Amino acid sequence: MMNSKALFQHMAWLALISLLYDGLAWAQAVKPATDYPTRVVRWVVPYPPGASNDVVARVLGQKLTQVWGQQVVIDNRSGAGGLIGADIVAKAIPDGYTLLMTNPGSNAINFALRTKTPYKAEDFAPVILLGWSPIMLVTSASFPAANVKELIAMAKAKPGQLSGGSSGAGGSSHLALELFKMLTGTEILHVAYKGAAPAIADIIGGQVSLIFTTPVTAHPLIQAGKLKTIAVAGNKRLSLYPDVPTTAEQGLAGFDVQIWFGVSAPARTSRPVVLKLNRDLQQMLQTPEIRERFAALGLEAEGGGPERFATLISEDIERWRKVVKAGNVRTE
Repeated sequence: MMNSKALFQHMAWLALISLLYDGLAWAQAVKPATDYPTRVVRWVVPYPPGASNDVVARVLGQKLTQVWGQQVVIDNRSGAGGLIGADIVAKAIPDGYTLLMTNPGSNAINFALRTKTPYKAEDFAPVILLGWSPIMLVTSASFPAANVKELIAMAKAKPGQLSGGSSGAGGSSHLALELFKMLTGTEILHVAYKGAAPAIADIIGGQVSLIFTTPVTAHPLIQAGKLKTIAVAGNKRLSLYPDVPTTAEQGLAGFDVQIWFGVSAPARTSRPVVLKLNRDLQQMLQTPEIRERFAALGLEAEGGGPERFATLISEDIERWRKVVKAGNVRTE
């Protein structure tokens, strides 16, 4: 039987061996950035096919496949306001081969809205801000109001009789509606759907009054004359709709709601891999081809370093926490 000194030495050796083994496993899991990628890269999109996040990921994923000579597979894992897909990435091996299409819903609003989430902000390594799109206030083509002032007047004349659809409780479109109500002092009934498509279908059919959504989702129906754009959020007009005034131009200050798109990796992904991803995507975003593709979708290409993206995420979490608290918003 070992004495206490021998037992202590034995345990110390076991601990050292364990550390060396973990270090070796970690080194094998994360290859140098010069070798990355050497196999298929999985890009998780926490929303269904056809959603704005999915469209952006597929545009860039196709180009990355060409640049890297390695396939980028888009993996749609929708549900729970982006929680399901984001949780997969948060728990993935941090080797750069599992990435997340990040947006306010999955990586900002969920932290503001929920007291418990299966992952934390610290479980991700922000890579790059790909771009942004202002949210739009959209109604059916036959809706009586033609601008924000008329809509507010209608809502105040009929408290609770107008309805606002959303792509899901707690998502960007829902929180935008709550912010609009808070800023305008109106009562508009929230109707949650499983995605923007069914909500928009009911708007066209006259069952729902309005929705806050992205150009990526609404543009084809606006072109077809089935939807009408009342306003673009913020203080900058969208090049896709140069004749549509902003909410700021229409007297609604503080409604600067933007849907941003970015890439994140699991926390502890090596810095060289993060920087390789950032550099390759940065170069792609600066090409006329991608900027034109984004513009046609109503998106503005961005870029910048990982730290800039991390700051944006942090600021957005605090911003939406204030909206959630002020509006007493709860998931349904």
